[in-house]
Amino acid sequence: MISPEIEVINLDVFTSDGKVIKAKSSGNVLRGFEKAFIGKEALKLYEILPRLLATCSQSHIYAYVSPFLENKQIIEIMVMLEIVESHLRHPYAYWFPHLKLGVEYDFPSGDKFRKVSYYSRKIREIMERIGGKWPHTKYLSEKVNVPFKGEDLKEVVNFVENEILGMPLGDFLEVNDLDEIRKGDVGLLVDKAYESIFWNNGVNNYITVGFPFGTNFEVSKLKDEGLRVTYDSKPVEVGPLAQALTFDGLVRKYHEKFGPSPLLREISRLKIIAKLLILLYHNADLISSTLRIPDGEYMGLVESIRGSLLHTFKIDNGKIENYNILQPTTIIASPGGVLERSVIGIPIDGIPLAVSSLDTCFVTKVNIYDENNRLIGSKRIGGFC
Repeated sequence: MISPEIEVINLDVFTSDGKVIKAKSSGNVLRGFEKAFIGKEALKLYEILPRLLATCSQSHIYAYVSPFLENKQIIEIMVMLEIVESHLRHPYAYWFPHLKLGVEYDFPSGDKFRKVSYYSRKIREIMERIGGKWPHTKYLSEKVNVPFKGEDLKEVVNFVENEILGMPLGDFLEVNDLDEIRKGDVGLLVDKAYESIFWNNGVNNYITVGFPFGTNFEVSKLKDEGLRVTYDSKPVEVGPLAQALTFDGLVRKYHEKFGPSPLLREISRLKIIAKLLILLYHNADLISSTLRIPDGEYMGLVESIRGSLLHTFKIDNGKIENYNILQPTTIIASPGGVLERSVIGIPIDGIPLAVSSLDTCFVTKVNIYDENNRLIGSKRIGGFC
């Protein structure tokens, strides 16, 4: 049993005149848990991973089994569905409640969040049809032939287009200016949170391991020191902003003009929803093959909900001999990294938006200190979507 206090990122912020002047992150102290995998049967590990790492379970499964799969179609669909399902809930869990837009937008009791939860369940039902009951890994244990129909996502697509975006998915991907975003809940988000586009502290260095899939990543430049992770000797940001910078004109335009910001990260999540739903809206016969895992040393890479995820491991005589996981949270929360820098200079009441825009997979406990280093407040942020 893991202590709840270990599953927390501590972020101490020091303030003066109502703004943050300094921040210090504890980093992700929950490292090394994967050593418990040593000695486990390699052919059974995919059953263990999602039970220990439920938040991004399909991404962790992908990182483990992808080196062994010739046809990755099923697991790629599962990862994309997982990302869409999480990003759908994110603004309704963190942004709209903070902006105090009325009881309709309250979390978790408001009508908006209840509606989003309904469509979130619809996505999970599709995942269950493909992979069986959670953790949806039936296709890895036996040969399955599942017809996948893009039409199954029609309800979700209609909701996203009509209520969240206020326009068709393709049109939203073509939008190149925030002034064009006036309809739907995203229009409300831009209007009420526009100030946060100017909270543009960060690291201005980004990595993706290939979005949505693929590999364009130089592993040799990555340095993992436990709590601190750098790439090419610099702190980096991973996650939706890094991912959207690889394909979206609006995100690139505003990033070039203003730099990274909480609002741009949230817009990036919505751009990713649109892109992935378009990719998913097709018909396919999904056929799995028998999973075989030969001895050897492997690396699995994938872009998950929160960004770049890496598994490196060694298998000998059919058992796990060594295992290491680098989660996006470890990169985001690195001391001296983007979590610290993203809050510098912003007003105290903007901290929840900045921290939730980075969205560590564990709760971030923010401790706020005044000019005399006296604790004036604490807030737990994240850990839901």
